[in-house]
Amino acid sequence: MLQRNKLSLSIGVAVLSGGLFSPLVVAQEALFEEITVTGIRTSLQDAMSTKRNADNIVDAISSEDVGKFPDKNIAESLSRMTGVAVSREFGEGEKVSIRGAGPDYNRTTLNGQSVATADWFILDNPARSFNFTLLPSTLISSLEVSKSPTASQDEGSLGGTVNVRTHRPLDLAAGEGAIAVESIYSETSEEMDPSISGQYSWKNDSETFGVLLSATRQDRTVQRSGFEVLSWTDEATPGIMVPGTMGAPTFYQERERETYFLSAQFRATDQLLFTLDALDSTMSADNMNGNWLVFSGDNAAEHAANGEISGSSVVASEITGAGRGVVNWINRVSSSETQSFTLTAEYESDVFALDVVLGSTSAEGGTYRETSWEYGWDGGDYAFDLNAPSLSTNPAPSDAEAYTSTAGWIWGGEKPTTDEENYFQVDLELPVDAGAFTAIKTGIKVRNAERTQDRIVYSWHGADTMAGNEDLADTYLDYILASCPTLASCGLNSGGTINIDSPVGGNATEVIEQMREVMEEIAFGGLNGVSADYAISRELANNWEVEEDIFAVYLQADFESESFRGNFGVRYVTTDQASSGWRFSDDSWGFDTLDREWLAPSELEWVTVDNKYSEFLPSVNLAYDLNEDMVLRASAARVMARQNWNQISPFETYGALNAPDPKGQAGNPELKPFIANQLDFGYEWYYGDVSAFSATLFFKDNQSYLVQETYTDARYYEADDVWVDVDFSRPANGIGGAVSGLELAILHDFDNGFGFQANYTYTDTNDDVVVGISENMANLMGYFENDTFGARLMYNYRSEWSKGFHWNGNPLSNDAYGQWDASFSYNITDNAQLTFEAVNLTDEQIIEYSEDEDRLMSLYENGRRFAIGARYTF
Repeated sequence: MLQRNKLSLSIGVAVLSGGLFSPLVVAQEALFEEITVTGIRTSLQDAMSTKRNADNIVDAISSEDVGKFPDKNIAESLSRMTGVAVSREFGEGEKVSIRGAGPDYNRTTLNGQSVATADWFILDNPARSFNFTLLPSTLISSLEVSKSPTASQDEGSLGGTVNVRTHRPLDLAAGEGAIAVESIYSETSEEMDPSISGQYSWKNDSETFGVLLSATRQDRTVQRSGFEVLSWTDEATPGIMVPGTMGAPTFYQERERETYFLSAQFRATDQLLFTLDALDSTMSADNMNGNWLVFSGDNAAEHAANGEISGSSVVASEITGAGRGVVNWINRVSSSETQSFTLTAEYESDVFALDVVLGSTSAEGGTYRETSWEYGWDGGDYAFDLNAPSLSTNPAPSDAEAYTSTAGWIWGGEKPTTDEENYFQVDLELPVDAGAFTAIKTGIKVRNAERTQDRIVYSWHGADTMAGNEDLADTYLDYILASCPTLASCGLNSGGTINIDSPVGGNATEVIEQMREVMEEIAFGGLNGVSADYAISRELANNWEVEEDIFAVYLQADFESESFRGNFGVRYVTTDQASSGWRFSDDSWGFDTLDREWLAPSELEWVTVDNKYSEFLPSVNLAYDLNEDMVLRASAARVMARQNWNQISPFETYGALNAPDPKGQAGNPELKPFIANQLDFGYEWYYGDVSAFSATLFFKDNQSYLVQETYTDARYYEADDVWVDVDFSRPANGIGGAVSGLELAILHDFDNGFGFQANYTYTDTNDDVVVGISENMANLMGYFENDTFGARLMYNYRSEWSKGFHWNGNPLSNDAYGQWDASFSYNITDNAQLTFEAVNLTDEQIIEYSEDEDRLMSLYENGRRFAIGARYTF
């Protein structure tokens, strides 16, 4: 489209937001050819120009060079911007919150269009948040975060829209490329993982046709150990909360990610340009989890009477002779795959500019096979202390003979998800010369999306699982438990004992090694010549599909005079949703067996609930130049975000039915969207070539928040053949509230190689609990660079924040978190560079609690990571 200023800028490290800086590199072509300058000062000057000249509030960060982004993880780079926070569930940035809006209420686009995602983790529910581990940083040209919307921008964000931009071949020199190799060491896994990436761009001499290819292969071994309390209950002890189940888990995963990107451009005429972008990203994410659990809720009364109580929670206690515990071993085959194809035609003349976009994106992922084993003990001892987490049991987790099949159970299944969207967009821009008005823009966008989730369960105790061997046992599960009476049998302890190096005291860290191959061979292959068999059934309440048809039209006017510029307009959008799931009778306990005659509800119907809503979304953005160095900004808008896929689906999930006071969650297909009115006021002072200060106030009037309404319903517990009451909670549209905040930032370059950036964000939710929002966030970075060497030291902090609800229904919050990182680079030549990066230097832990800090939910240790690499550009 037509631009206000035809600046050919590479958007640099985010001004007043944070980023990475590299040594100055000057590349000079033949005499009289264009000189390309990269490095810190040029990047910052470009970024200052981008921020200063923008009509709306935008922060940006760019790659330092082809194939080299500031951080190995895109979300980590975003977290260094004002108003942006990141979650680090498995030791690296995954999802971002922006300006009072959690991860589920901010959109991420690739070159302006949606990217489908399907998470691999079985406990993740399909949401609208974007997992930034999907995209390798080597693919990215720049990131842009738009915090105040324009009418021409896609709706769907409350806090901001993150647009990931890739390189384009006609923007790069012919034959330009880069190759990088790297090795990453993780302290927790003690593994060295390789990474290799390459990018090459070509265009013809007339610069009318070009092709860019990018490929990345990354391996990562993830190991996370910690301590978990899986539920809190006061059912047996009114007024005193007691941990219901607790344990010392270790999560282990081997990730293999391959990403390929193609961009082809053809300039048919001086006015007409075609661009095709294609992305294919796959990640193998097989994982396993071992947790040595005690059912402390069984002894709730004793804990309340004799244990140590802090506030209203039992934080330490012990039981002699009446304890019960199990080991829970889970083995999962998981993966995620995303594809995206976008064709864009851009026509520009003196009379008008027209863009037409047609595209499709799809993803599939999840857990495709799971087997979970439990062996346990009863009548033993245990002691716990949540003040400095410790757990000891008698029998010990290293005593294979003591863990018996008497308390054994084996289950498994699948949880695949899909995400698909097709989109068509037309944008028209008409230049005008009517006073201060410079352009009229209008356009339409049509999007058709579909999100699905399947939940399949495997039952080794199902009908006919011992066909031909009925004389040995009634079911294959009975046969396994009889043939393998303890963990000391059938090779289940063939790996001996290991120390899981967990931040937990007691004997819960010296455990029997999890033998995945043995368990999977028994479960899916066979045992002692008897072939494995299991019934395959739908878990009807967790199979659902949501379709969404969106139509949007907008009208926008751009204006500019000597001292002010901006735009105003309105976007009208309609959304048609159809949420589908199974309606069924309870006579088969919520299951429908697919591969044999066993469980079949007498009533089974696929039903659909329709939901439709429309919104007018006006917006205005104004920038006023006080003088050559100072800018005042003001913006106002009405914004909307659609509710999460899983929240508007007819899903249902609940915790262990053999634990006290089980809780669960369910969806609500009739939820309305999240609507907010927002105001922004900003001041920017550019007091040096690469130095600036800014302050921004933001206000959001949220018309509604999600609240939880509860109901109780019974669910069948197969192991004991009983019905158990479960307290379910589901989302509902509740009363809204106000969010306000302040962003302060400073960038200062000392003109001698040294410099620093610092920013602080304060967010006030008026005591409302808003998922993903910290009251205080801060970043500090110091850097140094010369012609051959560059270094930076960074600190990122955020105060505690809500994570919504645990899968068992307990409220969940994350404690304050601060992390130190560092990076270094050394230029061997103009084209060859060595790099080193250190992440989480002080080995910070992730701590989660429920409502009160004394009510610990989890403590995880992801450890430090170190990366050393080499790059070559040409």
